Amino acid sequence: MTNDRAAIDQALERITRGDAELQAWAYVDRAARGDGGGSLPLAGIPFGVKDVIDVRGMPTRCGLDSYEEWPAVDAWCVAAVRAAGGVPVGKTRTTALAFLDPAPTRNPFDASRTPGGSSSGSAAAVAAGHVPFAFGTQTIGSVTRPAAYCGVVGYKPTYGTIPTNGVNPLAPSLDHVGIIAATAEIAARVGDVFTGLYGASIEAPRIGFAPGQFAERFPPRVGEALEACAARLAAAGATVERIALPATVNEAPQRASIILEYEAAAALAPLLVHDPPPRVAEMIRRGATIERESYLAALAWREASRPEVESIIERYDAVLLPVADAAPSRETTGDAIPSSPWTFWGLPALSFPSGAKVGALPIGAMLVAPRRADAQLLAVARWIEGITG
Repeated sequence: MTNDRAAIDQALERITRGDAELQAWAYVDRAARGDGGGSLPLAGIPFGVKDVIDVRGMPTRCGLDSYEEWPAVDAWCVAAVRAAGGVPVGKTRTTALAFLDPAPTRNPFDASRTPGGSSSGSAAAVAAGHVPFAFGTQTIGSVTRPAAYCGVVGYKPTYGTIPTNGVNPLAPSLDHVGIIAATAEIAARVGDVFTGLYGASIEAPRIGFAPGQFAERFPPRVGEALEACAARLAAAGATVERIALPATVNEAPQRASIILEYEAAAALAPLLVHDPPPRVAEMIRRGATIERESYLAALAWREASRPEVESIIERYDAVLLPVADAAPSRETTGDAIPSSPWTFWGLPALSFPSGAKVGALPIGAMLVAPRRADAQLLAVARWIEGITG
């Protein structure tokens, strides 16, 4: 990242040159400028903001054609980064209401492939080099999955680390604001705005390796990529211990779906008048049929199951596991299930390029850390980046 105003002009030039094909941006502020605070940690750094997050003076459309608000104030996350010197240059495209109906955005490595969702534009814009980082949101897998498909870093912090004030809700007890960045180093520097823990470092991390988690959802190449990644980490000095996670991890996505649909039905029902696309409308109507007792049971199960999962993850600096295959076609946003448990329990998770590819398409890997151990997670990611480039 370069701390000067030229970075903003360069970002705007790259967007102008590349976005007609990529379709990563819903709105671009061609007059974007910083305030000249050169001593600030992110001074003059351009960034993007997913279009379910408010930015003063820019429209919030939430991926809908018939909805538009012009907020007078920034969302909390945007205000915090702006106060650190960052400059929002525009709104990145999202799937409609941050759910499953694909956005028009293309994968930067192959225009016939999805960039993932729902933070589609954020991942694509960062991967294409338009901006060094962008905000996304994650309710199931909407930061870690698109980052993996686009070969960049997707950091979903511990639940509540980045407040969601000024973010259009999907399911409030699952919604996270996350950071999609070109590198783990950049993700850590932006994350420092919210945690103040950037300086954490680690040597020879202790890593739990769970290659079998959700393995049935992936072709063999994903497991092979993860094995190769783990071998590189071990060769560089990490302690890598092969583990199996409890069965509750496989059960979590079903409970998460109940919570998501029940809460989304309440949060999004007023927007049905804006004629949302079919998957959103179907989800809202389905959520309206869920009985409150089922919702409360899912919340109770989340808290009851948490200690067993956390007791295993807490033995390690981070757990390494699969996140996604190479990006599928643009008719879908891909499989979010492998990211779901960590969003469900609110644990910090970070996806990064594993080093393997299918043709030009990257295959990602994921790290998960104990709750509130975000600095530790980012330190492990930076250590990995330091040995793998």
